Parts: sequence; C-alpha cells; structure tokens
Amino acid sequence: MAKAKIFISSVNEDGLKRLRKEAFSELRALGHEPMMWEENLGPWPAHADPVSKCLEAVDEADLFLLFVGNYGGTYYKEARRTVTHLEFIKAYDRGKTVLVFVDTTVKAIFFGTIRKWLDDFMEQYIDESGHPPSPDVILTALKQNPAIPAHIDPYVWFLLHDLSMRNVYMDDLSLGVPIDWKAYFSDLLRRGSILLPLRHSIAENGRRLEQSEEAFSLLSEFSQLQQKADGSRHESILQAIAHKMSGDTIEQRYGHYLSEAIGAYKACIGATLYVKDHEKMRFVAKCADVAWNRSFRLDDQSSYVALTYNLNKDTVHYTQAKQMFYCCLKQGDFILTLHFPAGPDWDNRKYMIYQENVNNAIINKNPYLVFMVKMILGGLQP
Repeated sequence: MAKAKIFISSVNEDGLKRLRKEAFSELRALGHEPMMWEENLGPWPAHADPVSKCLEAVDEADLFLLFVGNYGGTYYKEARRTVTHLEFIKAYDRGKTVLVFVDTTVKAIFFGTIRKWLDDFMEQYIDESGHPPSPDVILTALKQNPAIPAHIDPYVWFLLHDLSMRNVYMDDLSLGVPIDWKAYFSDLLRRGSILLPLRHSIAENGRRLEQSEEAFSLLSEFSQLQQKADGSRHESILQAIAHKMSGDTIEQRYGHYLSEAIGAYKACIGATLYVKDHEKMRFVAKCADVAWNRSFRLDDQSSYVALTYNLNKDTVHYTQAKQMFYCCLKQGDFILTLHFPAGPDWDNRKYMIYQENVNNAIINKNPYLVFMVKMILGGLQP
C-alpha cells in the first residue's frame, strides 16, 4: 500500500482530542505519515506565522481529515474564517481527498433545520440589500436566533453550510463509538483515492514581465493603426484590445493566508465603444458579432454603459441569460465594454456573492494592459 501524508484537522476541544490521537496513532501504525498540531507540527520559530505554517502543511498532504464537533475554533477577522475552516478551504482548493466527520447530533440539527434557515436568510438579505451578507452578519444572525441551540458555536453552522454548498460529503461521528481506522483507510487507499498534492508554482517576476510585454505589444499595434484615416480605425483598435484580453480563474482571498479558485471566465470575444454626447452615450464602434445599441440615455439604469459613466469608475457586470461578463472601462467621455464568456457554473446568485472577486479578477488581472488601454482611449477622437 502506498504511503500517504494525512493532515488531521479539528478544533482543539475535549471531545475530539482522544479521537484525533487515536487516528494519528493508527494511521502511523499503518505505515502512513499523519500530520497533527499536537504531535509533529511545530513549534516554529517565533517570527513564523503558525496559521501560514499549518496551511503549508495542508498543501504538502495527500489527504485531509476533518472532525467537526460543537466548537468553531479561533476566528481571524482579517480572513473572516477560523483556522480549521482555512485549512479545509486550502485542501479543497488544492484538490486533496477530503474526509469530513461531523458529530451526529450537530449534523442532524444542521440538515434538519439550520441549513434551510441559512439559505432563506441569505436569499432574503441579498434581495433586500443587493449584496450578500458578510460572515460577521451571518454569525450575528445565528447568535440572535433563539431557535438555534446556544451550546453549539454559531460558526459550526457557518462552516457546515460552506461544506454543503460545495457538496462535500459529511460522515457521521459518534464520540462514544470507536472508528475502525484500519479498515476505513485501508479500503480507501486500496481504491486509489489518494491524490498527489496539486502544486501551484508561479514565478511572480516572470508573470509581471509577460504582462508588460503584452501591454507594450498593444501599444506597438496601436501606433501602426494610427496611420489609418478611414472609419475602420476604431474597429481595428477594438480588435487589437480584445485580442489581448485572455481568460483566467476568479479567486476568493482569505486575508493574506490563502486564495481559492471559485470560477473562471473565457477570453474576450468582442468589444463595443461609446462616447458621451450631451445626455446620452452614443455608439462609436464595435468588433466581432456582439450586441450593441445606437445610444443609451445617461439615466438608463439598465445600461451597463450609462451606469459605468455615472459611477465614474471601471465596473464588471454579469448577464445570466447570455452567460457573459461585461467589463466596462471608463476614460474621459469614452466607455469601452469588453465581453467575456462566463464559466458554466456562474449564475446571478453566485455573481452577487462574488461580485468583488469578479471585478478584481478581470480588471486587475493585468494592470499594465488596462493602463495602456486607457491611454489609448484617451487619445481617441469621437
């Protein structure tokens, strides 16, 4: 049987200590390499961040084992998650084999009443406020609900809701009933369920160099297009810009500890250009077969072009009917709209929850390129 690194995670509560220790001992006896805070992780040098070190250990593991009881653990305000939750997110995002055991009583209460209550609360909050509730808002609402058992940390419900949204299977955990770890893990490993850790190695300097090369390449193409005097110049400029706008993943960041891929968008398929003309935004040019209007009134709340102009900042919008992200860049009186097909797992609810992440991914992916595009827009004549 292949040797595997197994990260054991849970809150350090009395009811789980014995279980963690038994799992550690039995897995090591089976010839594997379990990793656990009390046994073989740390202590680290005084200057080292223990949370970051734990996350590094999760990244090294082949399998992530999580026990959930009555307590949520230490909450980090910057990340807006607990350490245990961050460890799970890291393992899930890295494609580890994830095994979750939840106290049977806690699990029954969650799936019996609290999961639906949380779904309804979040949907109502989004409908009323136009944006999703923060973790702090959710935790406060859980604490104030008298129907929810007070002896269980509200963060446990927040964690389980995240697991259920990701369709992670939760096995039963009965503290009075021992688990036959030998049979459980032997069968699991025999079926080849252990995956090698997914390694993410990105050379930051190389990435920035590549970005700057793309930006100056666009500037070079624009210089050649300036020679044109006919009406196709605007379209050619839009084609050059759209061609440089590639797709990428969209990530959620948890403070400075880690980031998680939550979706993706594809390369730009076309662009439209509008300019302010009195009280409306007038169509100037487009490239590729994309939708366009002759003009939009500046007070048209349904127009992404008008909204971006009035907000006076770059924005990204989403339309579920067309499964499309629309990145609107403002420079002077011009609004450039770039059309990016969204990944298949996006819908209005997901966009509403991760709107800020979408903006960061598309607008801030290549700041050099966006700067160059705006410089080009600033030199255009209506």
